[in-house]
Amino acid sequence: MFSLPQGVAVRYTPGDMESTQVAIIGGGPAGYVAARRLGQLGVETVLIEKAHLGGTCLNEGCIPTKALYVATSPFGRRETFARMGVSLAVHADIERLRAWVGEVVAGLRAGVGQLLAGSKVAVLAGEAEIVGPGRLRVRTATEELDLAAGAIVLATGSSPVELRGFPFDGERVWSSGDALRLWRVPERLVVIGGGVIGLELGTVYRRLGSEVMVVEVLDRLLPGVGLSRRGESVLRRALAGQGMDVRLGARAERLTENGVVLRTGSGEEEIAADAALVAVGRKPKADGLGLDTVGVRVEKGFVVTDEHCAAAPGVHAIGDVRGGWLLAHKASHEGLLVAEELASAARGARHGRPAPDVADKLRRCATDGAAVGHRVRRYVPDPGASGFIPDVVGGYVVPQAIFTQPEVALVGVPVDDAPAQGLRVGRFPFAALGRARAEGEIEGHFQVVADGDGRVVGAEIIGPHASDLIAEATLAIQAGLTAEQLAETVHAHPTFPEGLWEAALALLGRPLHSG
Repeated sequence: MFSLPQGVAVRYTPGDMESTQVAIIGGGPAGYVAARRLGQLGVETVLIEKAHLGGTCLNEGCIPTKALYVATSPFGRRETFARMGVSLAVHADIERLRAWVGEVVAGLRAGVGQLLAGSKVAVLAGEAEIVGPGRLRVRTATEELDLAAGAIVLATGSSPVELRGFPFDGERVWSSGDALRLWRVPERLVVIGGGVIGLELGTVYRRLGSEVMVVEVLDRLLPGVGLSRRGESVLRRALAGQGMDVRLGARAERLTENGVVLRTGSGEEEIAADAALVAVGRKPKADGLGLDTVGVRVEKGFVVTDEHCAAAPGVHAIGDVRGGWLLAHKASHEGLLVAEELASAARGARHGRPAPDVADKLRRCATDGAAVGHRVRRYVPDPGASGFIPDVVGGYVVPQAIFTQPEVALVGVPVDDAPAQGLRVGRFPFAALGRARAEGEIEGHFQVVADGDGRVVGAEIIGPHASDLIAEATLAIQAGLTAEQLAETVHAHPTFPEGLWEAALALLGRPLHSG
């Protein structure tokens, strides 16, 4: 049988079936966060993961991508430093770089394991299948066991979409995971897909010396993200300046012996390539879970849930498998919400009283899969719980961050949607920001959106450190702050956050360092 951390009780039901209050399938950003919080709240929890703790994000997604992004940043700044009179001789030891990324991932993965152990969460390495209401069959490397659970949480994540005619082989056709293994730097790389993953990895490989062509079937980069036309134009110019060839309105048709055949409005064209990275999206991992045994519905591959993340009686789904934006921080937020709900129900059961009406407090989980953004959640202490329960007050709060050069970050109402909604936009260019000038990083802009009452409801930042800067805008939206309050806040000088302050001033009709 599986081993439990000290202090975790194991209950046996008739027939020696092991039992737990909550069983979570999947140890990624949704699953392990939910497990950690449940453990903190004293709820007996078993986490089942068939691969590695941390899921795709930690092992072959967010973390290794950003580690490579940072490690290769000197290549992206050579021309900037040259303008300052500083010459950089940069060389990449690919073997050492690969090892360093592995060390980062392994360290964080071990940290997740320690957090779970500290919260007395039992971690079981294996594959789980639902075999009936409240019942799971778990296959490990050495045995098969049955597990009874008061609640089951599905957090199985997603995997890369394979494109017809371009089957993943790890040699000539790469998934994002293959690209992050960094086993070679191809001379010519075709990136199929101009979305987040394709542009981030294309940036890394261009810095490492590959000739990179990005092929996108639509007429713009980052489709579906909500980036303004102004922002997309800035990004395209920047990518071209880095030597990346971007082909919009082009479809990758098939693989040839020497490269990739593209179809455009002018016909077919063969592009020489040593490798093709397919980055056209991700699909949920919902197969083989036995969902039909408990009445869980699946549509377009995603588990269907209600607004409380419930998929069936006793079954919840969180993270990528549930749909909406496939973002690690969105998944983690859902994990926290469901953990609080299940813990609240468990407290009620222990004291022989109905569980609090947590559903009314939760209202909606982190996404309904349809909105461009997410509703504001103002957190208020719940006297009946050791944690926080969100209270919905409207708006959007989940930010996005894309690690290209320059970085792109957005939150809330998209800038290009503002005019049709009668909203106002304030802008400020990085080129007018003292700190940006001092660092030689002047591409991009700040844009802030406010409603008729002056409340901040959206922001777009494209430029250096955008992934960090978006946090202030996100907080402003979540807290219901106005552009006036943002403008009244004293920002240190000279810093990058001053740009958001300047954009707020521009929105209020009193620009300081811009026209």
